[in-house]
Amino acid sequence: MGDERKGSGRVAFDSYNNSELFGVQEAYKAIRTNIILSVIKDDCKKIVITSPLQAEGKSTTSVNIAISLAQAFNKVLFIDCDLRLSKVHKAFGIARDPGITNILSGLATVEESIQATKFENLFVIPAGISAPNPSEMLASPKMQHLISKLEESFDYIIMDTPPINIVSDALPLAKLADGVIVVVRRKISTYTELDKTLKSLKFIEAKVLGLILNDANEERSKKYYNRYGNNGRYNYN
Repeated sequence: MGDERKGSGRVAFDSYNNSELFGVQEAYKAIRTNIILSVIKDDCKKIVITSPLQAEGKSTTSVNIAISLAQAFNKVLFIDCDLRLSKVHKAFGIARDPGITNILSGLATVEESIQATKFENLFVIPAGISAPNPSEMLASPKMQHLISKLEESFDYIIMDTPPINIVSDALPLAKLADGVIVVVRRKISTYTELDKTLKSLKFIEAKVLGLILNDANEERSKKYYNRYGNNGRYNYN
């Protein structure tokens, strides 16, 4: 689906006069186009973004994709579903609480938990208070009902989830999503770990939209795409 080079780890759209980030911004716009063309439906599109392991740049990538979609005049809701290691509220400069765990625990309403951002058309539900049972919360009927309700008000719902190879939290959300994007980082992800992630997603019949390779160089990108894009097993846009 794409690769992100310089500027990794930053909100790429915080500055429009930074020549260093121009290429990154354009890369996210290309990813946005791929998402729009890959998930064609009239109602809300639900996208899960995950990774095999930690430190792959998943959350930063998720934030930038959400911003890019919002800039294309889509009403976007970003949900921080990484309840164990929440970072997204910091990227947006908002409070972590109330959030998704507050809603699912009955401690806050949806209206109280949805927070506006400085980016037009982009709203966030942060992770919320720490929970002892994140896997169970994300797999619960309450979560499914909540997503169904939120679909009525947004064009896109972007869900940032924990790494698939570490905990199972992402799998129930990946199953109900319209598409899944897998983020990997050069020198962090191995072919073995990536293959394990893709097999887990295939087992639940999730629709994998593509692979984003962070900190890519051209030769490394070719190796990933040759192995996972053209062998008939996994097809990436």
